[in-house]
Amino acid sequence: MLEGGRTAIAVSLTEETTAAVVARMAALAPLADLFEVRADFVRDLDLGALLKARTKPILFTCRSESEGGRFPDRDHATRRRLLSEAVSRGFDLVDVEARAGFADVVASKAGRGLVLSWHDFEETPSDLDAIHATMASQRPDVVKVVVTARSVADLGRLFAFAARHVGEPGPRLVALAMGPLGTASRILGGRYGAPFTFASPENGREAAPGQVPAALLAGTYRVRSISPATRVYGLLGSDVLRSLSPAIQNRAFAERGLDAVYVPLQAESMDAFAQALPALDLAGFSVTRPYKGDVLRHLDSVTPHAAEAGSANTVVAQDGRLVGLSTDGDGVLVPLRKRLDPAGRRVAIVGAGGAARAAAFALVRSGARVTVLARRAEQAAEVAAATRCDAAPLDAFASLEWDVLVHATPVGSGAVPDATPVPAESLRRGAVVFDMVYEPRETPLLRAARSRGCVTIDGVEMLVAQAVGQFEAWTGADAPVEAMTEAACAALAEARP
Repeated sequence: MLEGGRTAIAVSLTEETTAAVVARMAALAPLADLFEVRADFVRDLDLGALLKARTKPILFTCRSESEGGRFPDRDHATRRRLLSEAVSRGFDLVDVEARAGFADVVASKAGRGLVLSWHDFEETPSDLDAIHATMASQRPDVVKVVVTARSVADLGRLFAFAARHVGEPGPRLVALAMGPLGTASRILGGRYGAPFTFASPENGREAAPGQVPAALLAGTYRVRSISPATRVYGLLGSDVLRSLSPAIQNRAFAERGLDAVYVPLQAESMDAFAQALPALDLAGFSVTRPYKGDVLRHLDSVTPHAAEAGSANTVVAQDGRLVGLSTDGDGVLVPLRKRLDPAGRRVAIVGAGGAARAAAFALVRSGARVTVLARRAEQAAEVAAATRCDAAPLDAFASLEWDVLVHATPVGSGAVPDATPVPAESLRRGAVVFDMVYEPRETPLLRAARSRGCVTIDGVEMLVAQAVGQFEAWTGADAPVEAMTEAACAALAEARP
């Protein structure tokens, strides 16, 4: 079970009856490489029935309350007997908690599929190497160290710890960080020789905080093929776990046959990310809110356009140096130029945030005549001054002459549904209406625009266009635009309730 270099997908099962566990193993057999059966969840546990129904190797786990499970801490003797029986019956792998004190169980399974585990639900301790050494001395087949990431810097420390033990003799290491800041650790185990990583059967059925659905690990992230040679890219932001970017970029890597993976890198601060960066060993990364401006001070150089805009959404690692650039302008100009040449056109941008600012910079450089409109006139004026265009209050839109409308606010998204940023009657036949909102893809604004004979551009086209620029900057290869668009649409459809 533990031979070979690839990282297997262990699907954690938390069903409450033996029959339900058996049914799950049968249903998920095409997706899983092994199953972790969480015996502490099962009310009518029948070890014989589990073994008889085994479709893939089973990791038998009976997690105590103090280690994040359901088995009562006070019933120490019963848990010991249960684990001993699992060993004697020949379960492929048996998880024993290092702090349980079950020396007899450990000795009986050592060298024959023993997973010795250690969990910290509070933090990422500073003595990971000492913890590992103590556990490794008991001759397990796998040392499993699970911590809680309170900072992205903790993720960096965990990766540095895992890297120190790559290739050394002794047990193989599974090092995981729980919580949203640790998601990348569940994907990148293959980089450090992890024999397996844990997955949930589906969203909402996680056995531990931050588990990723098995289908996502197998499909989008291709975790079985990740190795120390895999180039790692990521998405830096404060709220990135629902982003479409991993689906888009990983599909592009797969389509071009590249040994690369793109992972979410949620961070609570730019400084913490910078601290983690050496251990993350990234070939490049995307940057989204709120770090597009703050990232500049951590880079070795930036392109002129990124410097002018004061933000970068893309970083390329080149010979140990970090180079920042921006493809946000591509997200606006590439789709727009498929419909018209923006030079000399009158463009109204609704919004005064970062997206509006990036659009204004790109359109002004292309020769468009741009007016920025916002509910707060001072914000529109600030963007206009920075980008050398005009400003107006939003209520002036109905009297404004325009050829292209670019919408750059959340109105019409899931956060602000069933609304349009401007009155539908002010939309003019033949004009171009570009909505940056991509979830939902069909916004109220775009529906109104089509009904009034406008040419429309949706947010998915914008998102893919800026992703294309990123992919090509990182890889030097032509981006598979059609496949990237398909991936974005599929991910959106899957995310719908």
